[in-house]
Amino acid sequence: MSAVIYIDPAAIHPVINGVWHRARLRGIPPPGQGITMLCGASAAASFEPSTQRGVPTMCPRCDSIYRQEHGIPQQHTRQSC
Repeated sequence: MSAVIYIDPAAIHPVINGVWHRARLRGIPPPGQGITMLCGASAAASFEPSTQRGVPTMCPRCDSIYRQEHGIPQQHTRQSC
């Protein structure tokens, strides 16, 4: 008997230098495989335990492209009163 672990490639957010990105992945890339993010940044895939993740920030360009492709309204910066 095996325990199946289902992974949604759309939920994988590669982190480069503390910034998380979005990429069009069809599966889990093997270590060392190049990944190109929506914003055009690229890096080789590597894996670490989530306990070493820290608190990454979101790539605004990847977010904007993702929202546009999925018909999600763009985020706007709040203006202070």
